[in-house]
This record gives sequence, C-alpha cells and structure tokens, in this order.
Amino acid sequence: MDAFQWDECFVTGLALVDEQHHALVDIMNRFGDLLTQPGGTTQAEVDRVFDELASYAKFHFTEEEAMMQATGLDSRHIRHHQEEHTKFLKDVTTMHATMSRGNAESASHLLAFLTNWLAYHILGTDLNMARLVAAVKAGKSHQQAYLAEHDNHDPATATLLRSMTVLFNQVSERNRALLELNQTLEARIELRTRELVDMNHQLEDMAMTDVLTGLPNRRHAMRTLAQYWNQATKTGTPLACMMIDADGFKAVNDNYGHDAGDAVLLQLARCLKHSVRNDDLVCRLGGDEFLILCEHTALEGAITIAEKLRREVAALRVATGAGVWHGSVSVGVAERTSDMKVSDDLLKRADDAVYVAKKNGRNRVATAQTKKP
Repeated sequence: MDAFQWDECFVTGLALVDEQHHALVDIMNRFGDLLTQPGGTTQAEVDRVFDELASYAKFHFTEEEAMMQATGLDSRHIRHHQEEHTKFLKDVTTMHATMSRGNAESASHLLAFLTNWLAYHILGTDLNMARLVAAVKAGKSHQQAYLAEHDNHDPATATLLRSMTVLFNQVSERNRALLELNQTLEARIELRTRELVDMNHQLEDMAMTDVLTGLPNRRHAMRTLAQYWNQATKTGTPLACMMIDADGFKAVNDNYGHDAGDAVLLQLARCLKHSVRNDDLVCRLGGDEFLILCEHTALEGAITIAEKLRREVAALRVATGAGVWHGSVSVGVAERTSDMKVSDDLLKRADDAVYVAKKNGRNRVATAQTKKP
C-alpha cells in the first residue's frame, strides 16, 4: 500500500506544481516500498532514495518560488512559503542525521514525517498559493489577493493548520535536541523516538479529522471507502452509502453568519452519528455535505437507516441567532452493483439520488436504483 495516497484534494490546478508534487509522492512511495520489501533493505539503499528525495524537493521548492515571484504574489506569502521550505529541508536533514543506522523503525518515522508534512503543506500553504495565483491572474493586485485570501480563510481549516503547525514545530524542536545528543546514549534516543512516533500519530489523526465536527473528513472517507470497496469486490458482500445535504443551510449562513452555520453543522453531525449503527461511518465531506458508509449493507437496509436518521434530524431545532433551523436533510442512498467499476461510481449514484430527493421537495430519502423485490 502506498505510504502517500494521492487524490483530488491535493490538486492545486497549477500544472507544473501538481506534476512536481506527484513526482515527490512517487519518490516517497518508493521509499516506503524499500522499507517494506521482503528481506529488508540496506542503509545504502535508504540513503540513496533519501538523497534523491531531498534533491528533488530542493529543485521543486526553487521552481515553485520562482513561479511565485514571476506571478507577482504578495511578498508576505512568498516569505512565509520560503520559510516553510527552508524549515522542511532542515528538519528532514536533521531527522536523517539522527536515524539509527540500519534501523528500519527510524526510517519509518522519517517516512511518516515526510508524508504528513507534504499533506499538511499542500492542503494549507500550496492551495493558498494556488488561490492567490488565480486571483492575481484574474486582475487583482497582489495586496488585494493576499488580504482577500486572509479574510475569507475558513476558520475551521485555519484552526486545524495552526494546530498542525504547532505539532510540526514540536517535532522540529525534538529533532534539534536529538542532533545534540551523543549517539551512544541509546536510552535517551529511544525516548525521543517514542515522542516522535506519538506526534506522528497525532498528525495523522488530525489530518483525517474534520476540525469543526470531530467526524472523519473527506480524506478519511475516501481511504475507508477504498478499503470497503476492495473487500466487497473480493467477497461479494453488499456495500451501501448515503450522501446527505442539509436543507436550507445556505440561507442560515447568508442570513445569520458562519457562527450560526457552524452551530447547525455541529448539531446535525451529532444527530447523524447517533442515528446510525455502531459500524456505520459518518463523515463530513465539506460544507453541509456528509457521507455515511454502510459496510455489509444492502440497499433496502440502507434506506431503512436513512429514513430513521431523516426523522431524527427532522425533530432538530437549532437556534441561529434571530431565527431557527428546522432540521431537514436530503438523503441519497446507493448500493454497490456489478456494473460499477470504481468506488466513485457508487458515490455518483448516491449523489444523483440527493438531487432526486431535493427535486421531490427536500426532507426526503431517495435512491436512483431499483429496490430488489
């Protein structure tokens, strides 16, 4: 299994940047393959791939920084971006220097840091850069683009990125301390290594969790769906999912503000989680869109669950300042069928059903498939 699983949420829309990101991911995954290959690997092989990764990262950072300068992005963003690049190169060099020679576990910790940092950097700073590039190319000045991006930043995403920055800074500090330790002090090195492992686990958890609701996020949902899909394909067991949209959510945001919208999403998330079975996975995809994965569940069973949660949501009343959100969701239900080639086909079928539910008056459960007799 790839150490870094590339998906559409990492696409910036800048062709050269995306191409180089993908090249970095490929090198990271080759690094991961080395560490898991039967019979193990040699330190020389690990060093060779690491050197290739560090060299390509330097090349990519130089190219990316030149592109930002040529596009005329705000100097504040460029300076912050350059600082992240410089700090990353320093951190990975330090981690590589403090690795126990021939110790596969140390190499695995380095790989975990690399993959988590790249996901954090792309989802935060690089996507921010892509939006700035688009704004400048659309005619805004670099100052206007920078200030607009700062003002429009999603508070939940900003909170997550700040938290992850703190964790990465802590990892960096521990790396610096490790470099100063005498390499013969095995006990102290082992202690610091355990701390790094714990922090990498925290980073992984944060990267897979929606900061507002605490539910699994899109990345978590797509990874789990891929696992469920492969298992269902292999065994022939049923697999169903529900796509859920909160009816009237846009009006809440528009009329009462994002704080009111967040209150609705929090109450809705809690209700959804408590309305399904223990084995069902409730995820927030973004905005007012939720996904529920139901393993070992056929269409009829999923529809029954969907009707139950729709009724429970309909009983919700969430204060939105001067108004009240009357609980209402449009639910699209779909089951994996033999004509579906990939998991996206299942999501597409459920998404189509959401539109059917909305067209039929909202506060509905719908499916675009035929129930079995």
